[in-house]
Amino acid sequence: MIDVLLFGGTTEGRELAEKLKEKEIQTLVCVATAYGESLLEPGGTLRIHRERLDEAAMAALMAQERPRLVLDATHPYADGVSRSIRAACAATDCPYRRVKRNSQPEDGCRIFPDLAAMVAWLQTQEGVIFSSLGSKEARALTAVPGFEERVWLRILPSREGLEACLEAGFPARHIICMQGPFSRELNEAMFRAAGADILITKESGGAGGFGEKLSAARACGMTTAVLERPADADGLPAAEWLERIERGTI
Repeated sequence: MIDVLLFGGTTEGRELAEKLKEKEIQTLVCVATAYGESLLEPGGTLRIHRERLDEAAMAALMAQERPRLVLDATHPYADGVSRSIRAACAATDCPYRRVKRNSQPEDGCRIFPDLAAMVAWLQTQEGVIFSSLGSKEARALTAVPGFEERVWLRILPSREGLEACLEAGFPARHIICMQGPFSRELNEAMFRAAGADILITKESGGAGGFGEKLSAARACGMTTAVLERPADADGLPAAEWLERIERGTI
């Protein structure tokens, strides 16, 4: 039996894992990729489980580990993963809690309810597009006319993500593999280097450098299109969870 089963892969997940390890709380962190695993330091009371898990596999892991608390610190746009975690918790009677990421204003942005609507709009636009949506959304962008020359991708530096973008037909010269978040100045430098007219992004909050992206796009005179964040379950921000871990009240 462990104290905490933490589904991470985000900035908040890494912060929580470090604090749980510091406080010697028995924790198992689940990440989906080798890159996510490389950002964590196992040892002591912290173990890492690297594997893409479906709902059944999550439930099996919970039944085996019997955590007294499951913390969902997955990305706010990974709503399908969160639904699977909640369902697995319900099936195994494990307490579920969400780590929420604070939102930031989207003033002056075009907001789209889903990727299909965003792509449909992009098909009517001219100019160079800079995408910080991630590698999973890259294939949908191949529906943009002339995407090979018009679309730049900024993705996490993982082999899996890079290979997916290359296989979709994006040229290597238009793929930037870097770990964020980025400063306004660095965002602006990338946007100008690409000659970008449109930024497409997610409302990733402060942890994802959303404000810095918006200010850089404005400085470059770009149009910003934002993929609407899925409705989130009730939860607490990472800062409050960190305080609770520090006080020993989780």
